[in-house]
This record gives sequence, C-alpha cells and structure tokens, in this order.
Amino acid sequence: MSLALLKKDLKQNYTLFLIFLSVLVMYMLMMIPMFNPDDINELLIILNMMPIEMLRAMGFSDIITDLTSFLASWLYGMLMFGFPMVYCIILGNRLVSKMIDNNSFAYLLSTPNSRVKLIVTQGFFALFSLLLLFVLVFSSGLLFSHLIHPGLLDVSAFLKLNIMTMLLNMVIIMICFTSSCIFNESRRSSGVGSGIAVTFLLMNMLGSSSLDLEILKKMSLYGLYNPVDLVRGSNVTGIGLFFLGLIILLFTISVLIFNKKRLPI
Repeated sequence: MSLALLKKDLKQNYTLFLIFLSVLVMYMLMMIPMFNPDDINELLIILNMMPIEMLRAMGFSDIITDLTSFLASWLYGMLMFGFPMVYCIILGNRLVSKMIDNNSFAYLLSTPNSRVKLIVTQGFFALFSLLLLFVLVFSSGLLFSHLIHPGLLDVSAFLKLNIMTMLLNMVIIMICFTSSCIFNESRRSSGVGSGIAVTFLLMNMLGSSSLDLEILKKMSLYGLYNPVDLVRGSNVTGIGLFFLGLIILLFTISVLIFNKKRLPI
C-alpha cells in the first residue's frame, strides 16, 4: 500500500466521514433516551395504530421489550442501512472513477507505484473507513447507554449487531468500488453502483411490507438477517462469512479489472 495515497485519501474524505459519523451518532443520542421500560406499552399502542405494511417496510413491526431490541429495530433497521449506503456510494465513486475524471490517476501512475499497489490502497481505505465508522458508532452507543440506561444494554449482542451491519455495508461499498473500477466515467460508475445498492434496499422494504413480496426480501442483501432476531440470539455466523466472502471476492475482482483496464489518461 501507499502511505502517501492513504494520507491523500484521508485529507480529501475526512469531512465526508465526519458528516456521516455525526448524523449516526446524533441518531444514537436521540434514540437511547427515547427508550423507557415503564412506557413500553404506550409505544406498542402507538405502533398498533400505524399501518402494518409501513411498519414492516421500515423494520418496526417486532415487539420491543428491551433496549438492545429497541436499537436494533429503530436504529439498525432502515437508518443504519440507508445512511451508510449513501456514504458507500459517494466514497466508492470518489476513490477511483472521480480520480480518473479529474486526472489524479495520471499523476499517481507517473510515480513508481504500480496499479495494483494504488488500487489496493484505495480499497483498503474504503474498508478501513467503514471499520472506523462502526467502531465509533458502537462506542458512542455503549457510552450513551451506560450514562442514560446503565446495565440495560446487552453489550455482546450489540457488538454482534454492529459487526454484521458493518460487514453488510462493506459489501455495499465494494459493489460501488468495483463499479468505479469498471467504468471510467464518474456518472456511469456512480449510477451502476448506486443503482444496485438502492435496488437491494427497495427489495428489502417491499419484501418486508407484504408476505406476497417476501421473496424480494430474501433476494436482497439487506434481507439476509433480521437485526432484532440477531440481538435475540439468532445465529448469523453463516451470513457473516457470506458477507466476508463477498467482500474479498469483490475486492479481488476490482484489483484484477483495474490492473488490466485502459485508462483515458
């Protein structure tokens, strides 16, 4: 890897990272105080007044009785799918195709660094930024829970939830990264990468809203596990290994494609 390129990536993308981190931490800080064990029946009454299809689509249809399940349903459903997905789309496009558009890669390829070294550095930065994002989100969740509801958070289940959500988003960013390596034009790579990611999210929402459309959820990456079932003890080891395999496969494909492609420089 190229340390100089890593520093450049950090300098160019730290503002983007801080924006999305701030949004996720803000939602964490908003959600944790909303949980009140004494008012759980009132929350259930409010949920029962809403259309079941909408609740299912947003991932709010599970019965919530504890803090960990509350966060899994209300925060690690649609919010932790949607916001990181946008981050993945933007960053995945920035790291390759946008740099080709603005001729940054022309300069990089004039250095002694090989194509493989450069693209591995970009892929590493993409994955590392998500790792750091979820480490900070997990840490903020632990801190806020300890301060507001001490002893109510199942730390082990919450950690597992964050790891699975991180792996899922790493698959999404590798899809966008691979698209960025395939297409030279930023608008085309962004369109394909974001199109795939958004399609998976919509399939999960539609599949969750109706039993007749449940097949769509099963075909979506976002529907391969249920956050609430996960924190209640569901075994997701196989799904986690599947996500990890996809990450490695897409990363490898990205490196091979970029190493052989013709660049307009």
